Amino acid sequence: MSSTARKLLLVVFLVCLVFAGVAGYGDFQEVWRRMSQFPPLYLLWAFGLALINYLLRFLRWAFYLKILRINLSFPASLLVFLGGLAMTITPGKVGELVKCYLLRDRASVPVAASVPVVLMERVTDLVSVGLMGLLGLFLLPPLLSTSLLLALAVVAAALYVLSTRHTDRALGLPLVRRWQAEIREARQGIRALSRPGPMTAALILGLVSWISEGVALWVVLKGLGTDMSVLLSLPVYAGSVLIGAATTLPGGLLGTEGAMVAILQQIGAERDVAAAGTLIVRVATLWFAVVVGLGALGILHWILPVRDVNGPVRGDSEDRTAGSVGEGVSDG
Repeated sequence: MSSTARKLLLVVFLVCLVFAGVAGYGDFQEVWRRMSQFPPLYLLWAFGLALINYLLRFLRWAFYLKILRINLSFPASLLVFLGGLAMTITPGKVGELVKCYLLRDRASVPVAASVPVVLMERVTDLVSVGLMGLLGLFLLPPLLSTSLLLALAVVAAALYVLSTRHTDRALGLPLVRRWQAEIREARQGIRALSRPGPMTAALILGLVSWISEGVALWVVLKGLGTDMSVLLSLPVYAGSVLIGAATTLPGGLLGTEGAMVAILQQIGAERDVAAAGTLIVRVATLWFAVVVGLGALGILHWILPVRDVNGPVRGDSEDRTAGSVGEGVSDG
């Protein structure tokens, strides 16, 4: 069995273990009853809110590409971005760097040219989720509020490190060490995307996109008959996501689910409701993203085959190369 197959089986095993653990904690029979009776309309709303998240993050992706003068047609750019969603289940989402290799192999864009985009996506995601947590922070119990504030402090420290001369030290972190050569090469791009203007625009898009998934949690809980304020769902979702990210497990598994169930119970949700709500919202946000990403990768492989990656692509030559690729996608 190949290494990739073993890793995939490990992820599948972990997913089954987490889902079984959450369902068992909430009582299998009660959790299954609540999930089987969940109104389909509420589930569609949750999926729709997740799609809004993807759309706004795609706009940020396209905005970053424009700043770095990496020109692709709309279909090519969209498929590459969506393809990265399949890597949501990798630790810290570092697998989304696959987008850089898709651009290299299919549009002749050097990896070092696009690495800053993926890196800054992750940074602004963390900050945006942290900011979302602040919106309803005062509604949480004191212990949870303090914990979330500490998590926000860690995120702020990470942003400071990545946007100052201390970047070199950050490159030694386990999640980015493997790509530190490319990141060093891409320093100019990182500086361009870290300027106040682009950073502000990216954070606004990121904040609104993650709020949509926080609202998805509210929709799910409402479908389960829980009368929770939409404002309260935002810090609950934000805190759970940040804790999941801190575990560095694939897709934030275990950490996100455990934190969400615990926080929901702390604010008054019944055990079976907390468990069922957590499982449903994870399907609507995490696993829906993986399915969308896998579909995009399949379409991308079909209409945009691997091309010769030799030769410069920046400047005018870059525009012509990427443009010809985009035309091919559009014609396909």
